[in-house]
Amino acid sequence: MLQIKGNDDLSHVYILCRFNQCLIIDPSHSYDEIIHAVGERTISGILLTHAHADHVDLIGHFDVPIYLHSEDAHLLFEDQYNGYAPKAHPYKRKQLNFIFVNEGEKIMLADHVIDVFYTPGHTKGGLSFLYDQKLFTGDTLFKEDVGRHDLYSGNLVDLRKSILKLLALSGNIKVYPGHDDPTTIRHEQKNNPYYLKWSKMYK
Repeated sequence: MLQIKGNDDLSHVYILCRFNQCLIIDPSHSYDEIIHAVGERTISGILLTHAHADHVDLIGHFDVPIYLHSEDAHLLFEDQYNGYAPKAHPYKRKQLNFIFVNEGEKIMLADHVIDVFYTPGHTKGGLSFLYDQKLFTGDTLFKEDVGRHDLYSGNLVDLRKSILKLLALSGNIKVYPGHDDPTTIRHEQKNNPYYLKWSKMYK
């Protein structure tokens, strides 16, 4: 797994490679760095955790399938809600090849499987991806924090369910969020104040 770090305004970009194939999670910046990191391998797809501008800016640069949840497809083009306004999104719908995925589905990377988790709350179509004991959570789960639910199509009830779902996974899974530092499921089970509060509500 390769990471091209983002910042408060741009998400981290993650590149998963197996043999000669690579998948890119949330290609939002640093096109030249992505191409250099992939090298001679083939980019076989893009995985989107959600459709906010700071996660998707480069999707039009790659002629590959884009895996996302159907509930976020429209958000890619609604600039008043996705973060692009007053600018316009830089990609064109006719150039994009969407493959809609949902909870429990699997995406292949060579001979390995990426498990799809439907994790709405930050947006209605939020996804998280589990590959090789690494969980990519976009803006749903952060180190000792959770994503905002007060933006367009966000929902606190959904976010709470998504956090409880993810933190029921194995404690040794490493978490790679869209921004800030990595963490582990176990660390969040013990230290995430939102999880500690919400988990008591359901006991």
